[in-house]
Amino acid sequence: MPRKQIDPQHEGRVLALLQLKYSQRQIIGVQRNSTEKIKFSRQRPASTPSTISKVIQKIDVEDPPTQRSIARSCHISQSTVSRIIKSTNFVLRKKYKVQKLTSSNVKKRCQRARRLYRKLANHRYENFVTTDESWFYLNGTEGKRKVCYIKKNNPDYKRMIIQQDSSRPKGFMEWAGISSRGKTSIRFVAPGTKINSNYYIKHILKPFLSRDLPRLFPDGQEKKMIYHHDSAPSNVSKETIAFMNKTKINYVKPQEWMPKSPDASHMDYAVWGHLKQRLNKCKIETLDQLKKNCI
Repeated sequence: MPRKQIDPQHEGRVLALLQLKYSQRQIIGVQRNSTEKIKFSRQRPASTPSTISKVIQKIDVEDPPTQRSIARSCHISQSTVSRIIKSTNFVLRKKYKVQKLTSSNVKKRCQRARRLYRKLANHRYENFVTTDESWFYLNGTEGKRKVCYIKKNNPDYKRMIIQQDSSRPKGFMEWAGISSRGKTSIRFVAPGTKINSNYYIKHILKPFLSRDLPRLFPDGQEKKMIYHHDSAPSNVSKETIAFMNKTKINYVKPQEWMPKSPDASHMDYAVWGHLKQRLNKCKIETLDQLKKNCI
């Protein structure tokens, strides 16, 4: 560790007083009466190139460790790690979740966008009811950190993305929908239930038609409604499509729907995320408590 050093200006004054045969007590007395005191300063240890290289190697990755663990592994202080990060032009940024998009999804969206636009043009979007199902669970951290380091002058934005697919941990599923006229009721799916076309028709579509539709579209306006659901197997099965055709539901056909589109699926890309964000602020220990907070 470097020794404490005296400012060269004050050191010169002390040497000059010693040459004039001043005693140590007299020199200390002069210093006490002086407006400028002798200041002892400890030089900040310079970070060696090897230490800087080690820190950069640890942070310049997709899933970096904490500054505390970096300091412990490099045998330096946490403040030194923070100083190296700033001096090497790295900044800490939060990661964002985005939907994984395949080349097939991109192709389908390009082919179907115009057709869906014509279906919802001339204010027909005001009669659009979009529905979706989502899993809710107690723990979903998956061991991934929600922050990463990027360079200011050459940012790697791919690090800020956490890709997620359709897989979900165990919990319960719920169904809901929104429209410009209001929201539908929330319907929960019991854990372990097989979601087939019969279940979807009996427990989702029929309650929607008998309870939600008359409330959202009163006075005989039910025929104006344009219904949407995703392309889950139970939603696009022959039995489900036959039931919707029989009841004369005006719906978005599977070949008209743009897959994984934030602009077209508000439940999947906005409402569910907002609800889960709100639930994360609550102290929930059981699935029953989680279900109660969803309502």
